[in-house]
Amino acid sequence: MAARKIRKHEDLDLFARVFKVFADTPWLHYGLWLPDEVPSMPRVRVAQERYVDKLLALLPPAPASILDIGGGTGAMAERLVSLGYTVEMLTPSAVQVEIARETLGDRAVVHQSRLEEFSSSRQFDVCLFSESFQYMPMQLSLPKVQSLLRPGGRVVIADCFRSAGYSGGRRVGGGHRLADFAPAVAAAGFRIATEEDVTAMAAPTIALDRMVYREVLSPVIAQASAALAERRPMLHRLAGWGYRLLVSRQQREAIAIRLAAEERTPEVFLANNAYRFYTLVRSELPPAA
Repeated sequence: MAARKIRKHEDLDLFARVFKVFADTPWLHYGLWLPDEVPSMPRVRVAQERYVDKLLALLPPAPASILDIGGGTGAMAERLVSLGYTVEMLTPSAVQVEIARETLGDRAVVHQSRLEEFSSSRQFDVCLFSESFQYMPMQLSLPKVQSLLRPGGRVVIADCFRSAGYSGGRRVGGGHRLADFAPAVAAAGFRIATEEDVTAMAAPTIALDRMVYREVLSPVIAQASAALAERRPMLHRLAGWGYRLLVSRQQREAIAIRLAAEERTPEVFLANNAYRFYTLVRSELPPAA
């Protein structure tokens, strides 16, 4: 499990750099695309800003205090600070912490920590998971945020879940099984206050994910390998031997599948995933009128 989490953080670090260079966007999350839009790098930031607007609509007015859990490179924290919110964020990635601290300066506190290991002397009006909820067990994360919320506070989640169509194996998307979410929410003493399904709007983002692997990473790796084989054949053989020695066959096969990206399509995403925006409140609070 620990190795899987480390690799996932490395994936996010990669996309942070790719999107920053090629799409002029600080965001790491999915975009929300309109039915007539063709996904492209020049349009990805517009689609991601729709996601941000939808997320902001679920927050109480500023200057509420927000704990941005798994806050990535600090882009969401920066937007929240600019709107007058009091923000702390946490991420386990040293690369993301460095970028976030450079971006935020002293306007927000950035913690390098997993949620499970995080402690604070304060409580927050909002615990925010923007595509970070899936990376920690619900049986740990939901009870943990209970202790971090002020009375009357809320949890806001925007993330991918595995739908009923998912039958296991490596499929594009990810997250907890949606069928397990409501029971985990209730067991932790919360109830679902609002829910919105944006799966169809999020799915086209996978076309860009596929493009990064098939049209950027895979050709670069192939060309670098060919150039090394031509100019330094002995070094190329040694590199291949080292790769086979240090990387298991299962890992090599997984890397090859990822680079080929054959099944990383919007259609496969739709068949296996559900993308939701949620707000949770403590279950003792009465439903909104």
